[in-house]
This record gives sequence, C-alpha cells and structure tokens, in this order.
Amino acid sequence: MIAYLEGKLVEKNPTHLILEVNGVGYSIDIPVSTYTNLGETGQMAKILTCQQVKDDELKLYGFATKPEKELFELVISVNGVGPRVALSILSCIPVEEFQRSVLQEDLDVLTTISGVGKKTAQRLIVELKEKLGKVDLAEREDLKKKEITWGEALNEAVLALISLGYTRADAQRALDKVSQEVQEALPVEELIKRALKYAK
Repeated sequence: MIAYLEGKLVEKNPTHLILEVNGVGYSIDIPVSTYTNLGETGQMAKILTCQQVKDDELKLYGFATKPEKELFELVISVNGVGPRVALSILSCIPVEEFQRSVLQEDLDVLTTISGVGKKTAQRLIVELKEKLGKVDLAEREDLKKKEITWGEALNEAVLALISLGYTRADAQRALDKVSQEVQEALPVEELIKRALKYAK
C-alpha cells in the first residue's frame, strides 16, 4: 500500500495530476479540494494516497490533507458507493460540512452533491452516521482532556501565587485577566509570569 508520494508536480488539473518520483511518473486522480492546495507545476509536492485495485486495474487517488483521505476511505466503505462519488463529495463540499450533514441527516445538502441522489444520500447517512458520531465523540473527549489540563494548570498557578504571598482572590483575579488575553493553553510557568503583571 502506498501511503504517500513526494516528488515533482509535472502536470495538474482539477481532477488529475502527474507526480514524478525518482524518475517515475505517477498518475493520480484528485478532488478539486486537493487541486486548490497544489503549488505550481515544476514544484515539489507531497500527496497522501489511497490505492485501489479493480478489474486488474491499479488506481491511485491523492489528497492534500489527512481529513480528505480519511473521508474518502470512509465513503468508499459504504455499500454501492465508489471512488468517483467519494471524489465528487470532496470536490463539492468541505469535509466538516459533509460530516455535519450526515450527523444531522440533512438530505437537502447531501443531494446537492454531483452524483449523490436521495437513495445514495440515505445510504451514506445510515452507514456513516454512527462512525462519524464516534469520531465526533472522540474529538469532544480530546477537547475535554485539554480543558481539564488547562484547569489544572490554572489551579497550580493559583497555588504558586499564593505561595509567593498573594491572596487567593488576587491570584484568581490576575489569572482571569491572563485567560482573557490568550487564545491557547499555557504552561504553568508562563501563566505565573503573566499573572505577576496583574497581581497586586
């Protein structure tokens, strides 16, 4: 199984590219979403690939991102849905919107995709909703873990400021101001350093 290819982009169009790797030109079918992320011909490119064999024919499908590849593989696992429809989905709709449409059973959105009629849309919902639900749940759990870690860091920072002589109320107030100005979790040391600017 070829997981990815990295080489010179020899030719590209919205549905297909040729990538030269060590003197060998690989013909790869792609969705429009991957095409828009490609550089110019002659430049180096790394393409994630999915290899399919049908009727003694070897086909390579390529993707610019891991979510695109994972969704392609998920869609072609649905009974009666092949690579052509999977590429059409990726070409017509963002990965996140497709996932949301399946989870919410939004037939109106799914049937706007070229090659996806009502029956195919219903099949996608029936066979993928549970799988996508598990992915969504796993992502929520990861987020929850990050939030717990952030909470623990704040708690440790409060205790550290108290040990430096500040009251709990002053320490908490200073850290609240730090939390408002940052966009991501910070290590305890950085939290303390920033909080000292606000602590009285």
